Amino acid sequence: MASQFNLALIPKRAQKYFEANPNVLVVEDDKIMGQMVTDILDDVGFEVTRAPNGAVAFEKLKEKQIDFIILDILLPELDGFQIYAKLQEDAKTKGIPVMIVSAWADERNIEKASRMGVQHFLPKPFTEDELMYTILTLLIDSSHKEKM
Repeated sequence: MASQFNLALIPKRAQKYFEANPNVLVVEDDKIMGQMVTDILDDVGFEVTRAPNGAVAFEKLKEKQIDFIILDILLPELDGFQIYAKLQEDAKTKGIPVMIVSAWADERNIEKASRMGVQHFLPKPFTEDELMYTILTLLIDSSHKEKM
């Protein structure tokens, strides 16, 4: 799948976040959605690791350095909120930026995510541009936190 996202639209000061080829973990049990996100991120040069559930996600986190996580809410075994809570409990994973993508984007879930500390929530369905904009915002926000 050829990317439709125009990298030239990224402000010059933000291009470094894309040029760094970040490693992203996509935790998504829907194979079609997971492949769509993977294709979009592959096309812009990101290294993508996929996990269909929390158990696999935590194994992948032990195996390689992950720069940010895209996390669904509705997952088998542990839901996205439980996975996020476990990430926050571990000093090794607490600092990894997380964005939630979910069809369950009602007010209750968005508020719950916010109370837990999730700052980036993208409702499904989304466009490629919406995904890339949210990722860019996530990467910029997390770089600002690192400087503090």
